[in-house]
Amino acid sequence: MGWGEVLFGFHGRINRLTYWGGSLAATAAGLAFAALLSWLATGDPLSPAVWQRPADQSGLWEPVWLSYFAFIAWPMSALSVKRLHDRDLPRWLWYSYFAFSMAMALVPMKETLDADTPASSGLLAAILTGFSIFMFVQLSVLRGTPGQNAHGPDTLPAGYYGGDHDIWSILFGLEGRLSRAHWWRATMLVSTIALTVMTASVLFLGDYLDRHPEIVQNMNNRDWLNSAEAKPVAAEIARWMFIPGIVFCVALWNLLALGVKRLHDRGLSGWLILLVIAPFFALGLAPGLAAQAAIGEGAVNFIGLLFLASLIWGFLQFGFLSGETGPNRYGPDPLAGKP
Repeated sequence: MGWGEVLFGFHGRINRLTYWGGSLAATAAGLAFAALLSWLATGDPLSPAVWQRPADQSGLWEPVWLSYFAFIAWPMSALSVKRLHDRDLPRWLWYSYFAFSMAMALVPMKETLDADTPASSGLLAAILTGFSIFMFVQLSVLRGTPGQNAHGPDTLPAGYYGGDHDIWSILFGLEGRLSRAHWWRATMLVSTIALTVMTASVLFLGDYLDRHPEIVQNMNNRDWLNSAEAKPVAAEIARWMFIPGIVFCVALWNLLALGVKRLHDRGLSGWLILLVIAPFFALGLAPGLAAQAAIGEGAVNFIGLLFLASLIWGFLQFGFLSGETGPNRYGPDPLAGKP
């Protein structure tokens, strides 16, 4: 299937890699188009009057966001419909999600963030969040139905099981099995890239804050943060932190995929990865909970111990304990035929 059919056709199936490539390209083009419209309307491609969607300037940003959705509607629909075909799911799921997303994007952002937001808006946001997670998993995470289905042949090679099939299946796929050696090599590669990018970003941010002490001094001053003086500063930081943020998200996904496949190699359910993820997030939330909900130092220390225990358990499962010998329910032995 050529890229013309991938981006504009509605028949057949596409796999996750093709979907990711096409959707990232379509989204980037759409955002560039919105930035161009913002520049034409305000003289600033990153104008807060467009991107922050203030309630009192809806006449300015609503046409830009409607144009953005109109721009991406065809290619994103073509990509998503074919991906749903690959999953053997109905296309109305995508059309419902797209319409819902467009409607929510036309709600002023300030209203959705204010404390007096109506309960109905919060409920709609919660429903959209749940629907978004469901659609992300279906479109971007899960493999298509193995073999032929009503929409065409399998988009993956015959005998594909995931695991160490190729670099993409190692770093992004959640199915199949992975050996300890592949886990260590891939984990070291991902961690090195992520730490290098994060270190460079921290050094840049530290240097930037040293040159702009007013940012640190007014960090808790909401009036200053909403002032005209703060806007170019926030835009500069956002521009420089965009790529590190993307790298961080990709690295987290890579580590998740690697861990799930190692659990599969051990004959364990991939859902057990939550034993590592949950304490990680709990540890990040613990200081805030301690300050706001007075959960107590003992509870914070207990969460820290849980995180340490989950880290040890994860390293044992992922990097040290051997996988099951021979095939299991997740695929063939990755060490079969190797000395």
